[in-house]
Amino acid sequence: MIENLNKINGLDIKESALDKEDGSTPKLLEISRELQANLKISGSSPLDSVLQAITNILCDASQNEPWWDHVYTLRHYIDWLYIHSINVSIISLMIAEALDLKPQLDDIALGAILHDIGKLAIPKKIVQKPGKLNEEEQFYMRHHCELGLSMTTGCGLSGISVDIIEQHHERLDGSGYPRGLTDAQIPLHARIVLMADVIDAMTSYRPYKKPKQIEDVVGELRREKSKYPQDILEVFRSLLL
Repeated sequence: MIENLNKINGLDIKESALDKEDGSTPKLLEISRELQANLKISGSSPLDSVLQAITNILCDASQNEPWWDHVYTLRHYIDWLYIHSINVSIISLMIAEALDLKPQLDDIALGAILHDIGKLAIPKKIVQKPGKLNEEEQFYMRHHCELGLSMTTGCGLSGISVDIIEQHHERLDGSGYPRGLTDAQIPLHARIVLMADVIDAMTSYRPYKKPKQIEDVVGELRREKSKYPQDILEVFRSLLL
C-alpha cells in the first residue's frame, strides 16, 4: 500500500523516527500552542495534561506497530491535514479526560490521529482543492471513512479506534455518513471525536475557507442541536473558561 501511495502521491517514505524533525513539519508542542491560541485557552492549559498520550503514539517505539506507516505517511502528505489530526486528538483527549474516560485515552488518541487516514487514498488535488467540490469529488471525499477503515484492517487497532475512524462523520439526526447512524447508535468515543473534528475544522486554516472564531463556532454548534451532541459541546466549552 505504501508503494502504491508513493506512486500516486509522489511521497518519499523513509524508515526513520517520526519524532526526528526534518525542519518542514511542525513539532507537537508548536501545534499544541497554536491550537491553544485558536481556542483562546488561557492560564493553566488543559492541553499539557493530554500531550503525553499523543507523544507515546509518535515516539520511536511505535515504529514496531502495524499502524505506524499510516501515521508516518500522514505526516508527510499535507501539513494542514497532519496538524488537523493532531489537533483533533488533543481536543478529544481534553474532553475525554473531563469525562473521566482515562482507560480509553490511548485508544481515543490513536483513533483521532488516524481519523482522516482514508484521505491518503484520495488524490491530493481533491483534498487540497481551494473551491467547492463537484459531485464526483464529493463522492470520493465522503468515502474517506470507509477507505480509512479498509486501510487499517489488520493493524491491530482497538474497537474504540476503529469506531472513531468509521464514525466521525455521523450525526445525531442520521444525516451523517457512512452509515447514517443516529443518537445512541454512535458510541461516546466517536461522538467526542466527531465534535473535536468539527470544532478544529471550523477554527483552523483550510485551502478553501477562512478560520472562524471559537465563540462563533460554539454558537453555530449550539444552534445545530439535532446534529451535534450538546453535552459534549458544553464539556468542551467549560475547558475554555
